[in-house]
Amino acid sequence: MGGCLRVEGLEAKEGEKKVLSDLSFSLPASSVTVLLGKNGSGKTTLLKVLCGEKEKSAGRVIFPSPSFSLAFVPQNPASSMLGGCLREEMEIWGAEDLQVFDVLAFLGISHLLDRPFSSLSRGQVEICALACALCQSPDLVLLDEPLSPLDAISKRHLSSLISSLNSELGISFFIAEHDLEGLLSLSPRILALERGKESAFGEAKEAMEDLWKKGEKDLIPDFQKLYLSHGFPPPLTLKDASLIPLSLPPRLPKEEEGGQKEEAIRVSHLSFAWPSSPSLDIFDLSFSAFFGESLALVGENGSGKSTLLSLLSGLKKPRFGRVWRKEKREIFFLPQDPLPLLALEEGRSLGKEELLPLSSGERQKKADLLALESGKKVILLDEPGQNLDSSARMQVGEKIRQRAQKGDLVIFSTHDPAFCASFADRALCLLKGKKAFLGSSRDLVGGRTFFTTPFNRAFPQKNILTLKDCL
Repeated sequence: MGGCLRVEGLEAKEGEKKVLSDLSFSLPASSVTVLLGKNGSGKTTLLKVLCGEKEKSAGRVIFPSPSFSLAFVPQNPASSMLGGCLREEMEIWGAEDLQVFDVLAFLGISHLLDRPFSSLSRGQVEICALACALCQSPDLVLLDEPLSPLDAISKRHLSSLISSLNSELGISFFIAEHDLEGLLSLSPRILALERGKESAFGEAKEAMEDLWKKGEKDLIPDFQKLYLSHGFPPPLTLKDASLIPLSLPPRLPKEEEGGQKEEAIRVSHLSFAWPSSPSLDIFDLSFSAFFGESLALVGENGSGKSTLLSLLSGLKKPRFGRVWRKEKREIFFLPQDPLPLLALEEGRSLGKEELLPLSSGERQKKADLLALESGKKVILLDEPGQNLDSSARMQVGEKIRQRAQKGDLVIFSTHDPAFCASFADRALCLLKGKKAFLGSSRDLVGGRTFFTTPFNRAFPQKNILTLKDCL
């Protein structure tokens, strides 16, 4: 299907700043290539140049034929959709009914055709955006960080769809991500960027080995780092890992700290429903959170994590039940969209020229650190690790740990089992607004089959959940 797209000597600027420099590579027909890089490395700029949304300053993009077509799915696709539902969006793109039927039947999302986008989970919105792209009959699909905001189930679903579209229909994919985990099962090629320049390019194993030798280890997932550090080739799957003779000793459990902590928030029989919801989004929820701890809220997309944070902050009022707060004026709430906070901060100390060039990950990191460096005693963060590369995620996680150790309360939502196990003392798991688990974060992640880490799957019964546990 299609042909080989070639890029030669490509350069691009943001204002006077060069963000892409002398890039040359090819995307073969029926291939899957991951565009890997840290926040601000130029990934989004490159995708926009390829699809024509941004002008290049030098170089060439050579399409295999005049009929070659590509489609672009941006970050946060809901913000760029003009229709209120998938049917309306398809009509705007000019898709015919039979074409819509064909695409939706393959993706298995016909039931979402008339559902308002506002009622869908992030995973469902991402797949709806992919459906709109497929209605353009593309040879190549460009995806900008499609997995970053998704829970584990949605990530596997989307990765599976990409694999099927590639293997069965021959559609090529060029996927920008800062984290390879979730994409290695596709056996992709990797183009790694470092400050707009190519730092590695090739098949997944060879590219990771090249990055390891160059010291650019932040771009390699922790699980693969473990094997590379022991002199083994990086496994792409757990099946590959099982064939490598690597054995690790069990990790001794850490003794729990004693002493009574002061209650900061008490939730009693809390229930809430959004106006358009047919059922309660939070149902009869009761728990307490304490100063001197970090509490992770986990659950699949649409489980009620963001709703609960809004209720804890006081932005939303319960339908039933009560939220008691020890320090009502000592709460700092950062929702998923960091732009309002950054706009407020910009008005005080940031110049416009400093804010605008930031990537979504750089904005998220800046907002997370602003919240965590505030003087408030209770900090509520909605998906603080979202869109962050590994080094930025570690920096934010360590700041969460520090605030809890100083005696403050940090409550954050996350889809990442490793982030949960590393930086939360306890975890509250929500299942459609109901409490499914409340206890040690390591007990939650270590005792699960699916919401867990590759370390726990590869080394079961050894209390090894993260790379830090292996050191």
